[in-house]
Amino acid sequence: MRCRAAIAWGLALALSTAPAPAVEPQSQPNSSPTELARQRFREATDAYRDGRYSAAASLFEAADRLAPHPSTRYNAATAWEQAGEAARAATGYEAALATETLDAGRRKVAEERLTSLRQGLGKIRVQRPLGAFVTVDHVQHIPVPTTFYLLPGTYELEVDYQGKTSQSALTILAGRDHEVKLDFPEPQAAAPPPVKMVEPNVPPAPPVDTGITQRTWGWVGIGAGVALSGAAIILGTRALSARDRFVASGNTDADARSEASDLRLATNVAWAGATAAGVAGLVLVLTAPTVEF
Repeated sequence: MRCRAAIAWGLALALSTAPAPAVEPQSQPNSSPTELARQRFREATDAYRDGRYSAAASLFEAADRLAPHPSTRYNAATAWEQAGEAARAATGYEAALATETLDAGRRKVAEERLTSLRQGLGKIRVQRPLGAFVTVDHVQHIPVPTTFYLLPGTYELEVDYQGKTSQSALTILAGRDHEVKLDFPEPQAAAPPPVKMVEPNVPPAPPVDTGITQRTWGWVGIGAGVALSGAAIILGTRALSARDRFVASGNTDADARSEASDLRLATNVAWAGATAAGVAGLVLVLTAPTVEF
């Protein structure tokens, strides 16, 4: 009696406080999934109050498929337990507990009921291969991975995978966890395409800028001509000074005469070099090709 009272209280809590599935705007047609979910929920509530627990559980599950909600899963599990379907109830409680949004009150009741039910049931986990579907007892064509509960006994597990169906025996023990490993090869991941080595697109070396080089040497020549011209002026000034000393001595100072002669020669050489360098530099500058970018 205490167990039945606790279950009844839990469902009463669920029915009285569980938020209904989100309501679509009134302008939407009555056949929308949300409206159908609300209708199934109302039908499930009426069936539970009438004591038709199996029908209520099925209707709660239908509502949850249309508009998933942890409270609806919890209600379905409670109705299955009232109907005497312990395996379905445990499966439903675990599904409700797997959601983070189940409220604290229902979570506490679900944990207590699942702990009690598990003692007489076997827990089955099927993790591989992905893409397979399993069918056994109340579990009908459920995609892998999946977790569910069964009463102790021997069952025939049916597996649909990649268009093929196979059956195998499954023995369940009470209070035990059963890891079912299906003997199917996992699909091989496609090998990545070979990487094609691409030669780096190295730009060609820029052509030698002959125009810039010629112009540079031209300016160097002009600069050298200017420098030699300055030297020629200095030498010429010194040569005139030496000549003046020679004249002042009455043309008798041999040293002044020799110095004047040497400086005049150096001056002429400097002027010649300045002229050659300046003319060559000017020609190089004027004849250098123009570089356009």
